[in-house]
This record gives sequence, C-alpha cells and structure tokens, in this order.
Amino acid sequence: MQRYIEMKQRGSVTAETMIILPVLLLLFVGIGEVGRALMHYNTLAKGVRDGARYLATNALDDFTNVIDVTTTMEDEAKNLARYGNIAGNGATLLPNYTAGQLSLDVPDAQHVTLIADYQYVPAVFTTLPTFGFGSDISMAFTMQASVTMRAL
Repeated sequence: MQRYIEMKQRGSVTAETMIILPVLLLLFVGIGEVGRALMHYNTLAKGVRDGARYLATNALDDFTNVIDVTTTMEDEAKNLARYGNIAGNGATLLPNYTAGQLSLDVPDAQHVTLIADYQYVPAVFTTLPTFGFGSDISMAFTMQASVTMRAL
C-alpha cells in the first residue's frame, strides 16, 4: 500500500512540474528581455549625451560667440552617438542604429540638442500572436532620448 502511494505522488509531482515549467520559462525570458531593453536604452542615452557634449564644446564660434554647427561637426557628433568615436569606425553601439535616427536642433542662441529615435526590436517574441483575431501585434517600439546642453 505504501509503495502505491509513493508512485501516485511521484506522478503528481511530474504533472505539477509540466504545468508550472512553461510559466517559469516565460517569466525568465520576459525578465531577460526587459533587462536587454534597459541596457539598450542606457547605451542610447549615453551615446546621445556624449554626442551632445561634443557639439556643446565645439559648436560655439570663438570670434562671434554664435553657435555654428558645420556638417562635419554634426556628422562627428552623430558618429560619436552611434559608434562611440567621431570617425565612425567599428560596429554601432546598438544593432540597426542608423544616422537617420539621430537629429540635431539648435533651440536658441546658447543651446544644442541631439535627439535619437531608436527602433527597439526584442530578441525573443518579436510579435504577439492574436490567434486568428486580426493580424499579429509587433512587439517593437521606439526608444527616444534627447539631451540639450549649453554651448561653451
């Protein structure tokens, strides 16, 4: 009788494990994806901050005291935000990060602003299925970061 109860309990543990395992795996993958998204946003924000700092230190004309951003300087700031260096050498800091996702603004006579609109695509579960009730939902979203600094 004791052996029968032990075998019955062993089977119930297996069934409980099979029920909870997919939920736990989904939870772990979700936590990992949120961590990856936060890491990408942190990298994006740091790059934009570095590019804006580069513009702020180089954009002010010493003779006229007016902000003068040349196309070369703008390209170098965008390279700094995308690659981590002004030459634009190596791989981008984020996957699929293009120069078109960065824009420059001069809001007034003393400040420069660098703006990034980065399209984040999850590594896992890029679409959410609707199971026949319409088209699938994309899980990609746009991360935005902007930094305004006073030209020195």
